[in-house]
Parts: sequence; C-alpha cells; structure tokens
Amino acid sequence: MSNRSAVTRAFLGRMEIDELRSFLRAEIQEMGEEGFEVAAFRDMLHRLTTKTQLIDLYYKLLPAQSVREYKYKEPGTLLEIRSARPPGPRAASLALSPAVLYDRIHGGWLGRVAGCVLGKPVEPWGLKEKIAQYLLLANRYPLSNYIPRLDPFPVEFYNNPYAHGTFLDEIKGAPEDDDTDYTILALHILETCGLDFSTSEVAAEWMSHLAYHRTWTAERAVYRNLILGVPATKAAFLLNPEREFIGARIRADAYGFAAPGRPELAAGLAYKDAVLSHTKNGVYSTMFMAACIAWAFVANDIETIVQGGLSEIPANCRLAHAIREVLALRSEIDDWEIAFEHMKPQLIAYHPVHAINNTVIMVLALLYAGGDFEKTICIAVMCGFDTDCNGANAGSVIGVLQGAHRLPEKWTAPLQDTLYSFVAGFRETHISELAQRTALIAKTVLSAF
Repeated sequence: MSNRSAVTRAFLGRMEIDELRSFLRAEIQEMGEEGFEVAAFRDMLHRLTTKTQLIDLYYKLLPAQSVREYKYKEPGTLLEIRSARPPGPRAASLALSPAVLYDRIHGGWLGRVAGCVLGKPVEPWGLKEKIAQYLLLANRYPLSNYIPRLDPFPVEFYNNPYAHGTFLDEIKGAPEDDDTDYTILALHILETCGLDFSTSEVAAEWMSHLAYHRTWTAERAVYRNLILGVPATKAAFLLNPEREFIGARIRADAYGFAAPGRPELAAGLAYKDAVLSHTKNGVYSTMFMAACIAWAFVANDIETIVQGGLSEIPANCRLAHAIREVLALRSEIDDWEIAFEHMKPQLIAYHPVHAINNTVIMVLALLYAGGDFEKTICIAVMCGFDTDCNGANAGSVIGVLQGAHRLPEKWTAPLQDTLYSFVAGFRETHISELAQRTALIAKTVLSAF
C-alpha cells in the first residue's frame, strides 16, 4: 500500500460518522466548484447511513469526470499558468534610493500588521450585517479607527478570545496571528534559502518553525500529511477539501515586498510557497497578491496595480473573471456598499474563507478607497468574510504605495513597532527590523535587474 493510501484510509477510518459526512460534503462542494460532475455523489451522500458506505463514496468520488461545458481554464504548473496569463509588465526598471526602498517596504509591513489587527476582533462574525450592527452599537459606523470593545460585551456577539489586544485602547504591539506569522516565515525562507527556494524547503520551514495547532484549514491538513510522510509536492492534493481557501494568499506579501517592480518574479516566488497547500484559485490568489504588491512600487493608481496582478494569473480562471467584474462595477457604481450588495450573491456562493470571494472583497476595498489607507483597510474589514486576512493584504498594497512616512499615526502608533509571533525564533520582533531585513533582499533583486 502506498503512503498516500495508508494516510487516506487511516484518516477516514478514525472519523466519526458526522465528521466524515461533513468532510465528504466539503470535498463534493470543492470538486463541483472545480468543474467536476458531482450531482450524483451529492445525492448519494444524503442516502448513505454507514461509515463503510461513506468511505466507499470517497473512493468513488476521486475519479469523477470534469463537466464537459466547464468554461474556465485553470492549469496547475507554473509553466502552464504563465502560458495562460494575459500580457503584462513582468518587470520594470526601478531606481529607488535605499531610504525610499526601506520606507516603501516598511509601509507594506506596517499596513499589513495594522490591517490584520483591525480585522481580528470581528473575524468570527463573517457577515457584513453583523459587523455593521456591532459598530452601530459602538457609534463607530462607518469604521474609521480600530474597533472598540463594548463593555459589557453584547451577548449576541461572539467574543473572540484570540482577539485579546486588538481592540482600540488595548493595542500594545501587534498580537500573534497566522496572517503575520506567515509573512515572517516567508522572510525567513528568503533569507535562509534565497530566491531559488523549493516547495520542499517551504515544507521544512513549516515543520521546524510552526506548531501544528497554530495552523488552520488547508495548512493544517497539509501539515498532517507532511507529518505522515506525504511528499511536499503531493501534500496539497490529499484529503484537503479546503485547497482553494484563502490560506496561501495570506503568505504572499513578503514575496511582493522582496521583488519591487517585478510582478512576474513575485508571483513565481508565491507560487512555490502556495502549491505546498493549495491548488488552482488558492494558488492564483497568492500569485495575484504578490504581483499586486510588487507592482505597487511602480504604479501610481490602484486599477493599474490590480491589472498588474491579473497579468500573472490565468486569464480564464474563476478568480480573474470575478476580479474583472469588480473592475467593471467600479466604473458603474460609486458607492462601495451598493457594489458589495451587487456582488453578494456570488460572494456567498463560496465558503466564507474561500480565496475567490475574499480576494474580490479585498480588490473592492482597494478600488473604492482610491488609495486612501484608512478607507482601504476599513472597507476591507466592514465587508466581512475573512476580515483580518483582507485587511492585512489590502494594507500591504497601500502601505507600499504610500510608504511608511505617509501612513496615519493613529494606525501605526498603537503597534509600537512590535510584532509578536508564534514562529520559532521570532517571538517578539520590531516591525522596522523586519522591514530592514526585507529591504536587503529587495536591494539585491533590484541590483540584479
């Protein structure tokens, strides 16, 4: 029996029947979104009653056939992705002094951390309506600062225990969060392995620097697979129905910081990281994100930055279609809330932490804020879904675009230049130091162009 088969049987066999049914439901949903014909399997899932029947259903599901009329083209290898992408800038000659380069990268780091902290308190609520309800109770809608803690805390809202230290007037440095842990880890990968790092080296970094209980969704599934001996190049495909979720996108930013003006390079670096745990649009969203950040060092407006990101992913993938729809909507509708409602049916069709709907929200925030840092991260959070992820990624783009010296002090001062982390060896670091270390890599990239 192969190692992958042994892992599969052991994993499925240890599940309780309700857990197994939930897992199969998620896998069927994911395969349906990818264009496979799964209607019969969905019907079977409702009828089957025993654990043995459900496990047999999983093995029948694996060879499902693609839908003949599926209109998207979503390749897997980097070469195939680049063959399917539209024309784009790829790279631009960029002359930045060391001080300006550092300021832009420092702005990216600060923007990412501030956006993450802003979104953390409301992350479990998901829905825009729920977030608005809380902010109205606090007399803070629309949002224009970090979120206050109501006292007493309303019983109808889940009080996120992981949000300690992220409410207004409680922030004394940025608390631990996977959205910033992975940014630190990506920097360490670049410092340790260089630009030629491999996906297997990313896996080794996870195993040596991350704790299993600090991973979520696809990352946790892949961490488990790695522990059980599944090769890094195969780990994303095994027992991982969350393979198109947002997890890889939150790991993209350091690759964009390190490749100023070189979206193709940034996307290629992000690809090698993303494919450890994700596939298709989970990977494309990561490449898009890294390319947007890299191009924010060059472009002066948000739409050009977004187009730079689109130029590094397949033109006919689901994510590209959704982003282009937001771009078109921006030219027709001036109010972000009306635009959000227009997009809402498509957004809720996916899981709340899927890569496609959350990337659409992040792009919507970027487009409607018009380059304003505060408006960008606030819209990204007020839209709901994965609030800390979207606030962080959007903050990176605007932080790079504006530079640290232009970011409002009310957003940066509470961070106290301090970032706490669960990454081994990085328990407490200065944000400015992380920016300096990133700038050293970026300087090398620029000098090699």
